Amino acid sequence: MSSNLKSQARVVVIGGGIAGCSTLYHLTLEGWHDVVLIERDELTSGSTWHAAAQVTQFGANQTMVALKRHSIGLYRELAADPDNPISYHITGGMRLAHTPAQVDTYRHFVDMAAGMGVDMEFIDAAEVGRRHPLIKTDGLLGAWWDPLDGDIDPAGITFALARKAREAGAEVYRFNPVESITRKANGEFIVHSRNGDITCEKVVNASGYRVNEVGGMLGVTHPVTSMEHMYFLTDTMPELEALDFRVPIIRDPGDDFYSRQEKLGLLVGVYEQDCKTFGMDGIDPDFTQALCPSDLDRCLDNMERIFERLPALAEAGIHAVINGPIT
Repeated sequence: MSSNLKSQARVVVIGGGIAGCSTLYHLTLEGWHDVVLIERDELTSGSTWHAAAQVTQFGANQTMVALKRHSIGLYRELAADPDNPISYHITGGMRLAHTPAQVDTYRHFVDMAAGMGVDMEFIDAAEVGRRHPLIKTDGLLGAWWDPLDGDIDPAGITFALARKAREAGAEVYRFNPVESITRKANGEFIVHSRNGDITCEKVVNASGYRVNEVGGMLGVTHPVTSMEHMYFLTDTMPELEALDFRVPIIRDPGDDFYSRQEKLGLLVGVYEQDCKTFGMDGIDPDFTQALCPSDLDRCLDNMERIFERLPALAEAGIHAVINGPIT
């Protein structure tokens, strides 16, 4: 990745996570090859490196389904590169239904997706239990099933997008914090970075939880708040060792959690109700590839419901707790 900065480009993308690298890649697909990306640290060092990294087609409108379907097709193509393979598991996934209103909503979304040629289905509670043997199905009315749901290595796919963009002519400048941005009278921008200045037509702010640091350089406040988000990883579980398939992803809006398989354990993420904001009063410039202190106590209400839905967790050891900022 280049270190000698260009002085001019059509677009400067600020932020080297999945959003910034995807933006850079897609600009080159559209024929915009004179584009650069600037990252303050290593690629993926913001929220991307600790992402749970589920990849789904679930969406509440056709635009979202189409965008997610595009991502799945792109990720499958990049993951299959024999020279740079990426860990990508397509297991299927389910969004659990607890109420008749959720059943009606899910059936509507399944039909909407079918109109686009996207294959989803609504399954009953018995089928939920067959597809995921660790779920206790009491109180469930079924689930919205996405056969292409899965999980991917977040660093692997981000570096793949950056690599493809560079092959198409884009430049990537790592370890180069943006210090300020100037707007010229003709509408162009000058992005002032630690390693030099770049004049450009357009700036893309893809800086994640630092979005308002970058926005503030132009007097812009974005309506964005970052939150701490917690998930935990279990030790190896004999219930998963005994299966000859990976269990599907669960998203449970009633018990407020999601879960997927990670090696021979589970990754369990909490949809917190007592949420905690991050970075409202500023962020340490050296906060990169970093996490917030673990704080499972604030999720105790969630944990009780999660353990009731997945009873095998009661016997599983917690291997690690990840508590990181997401935007």
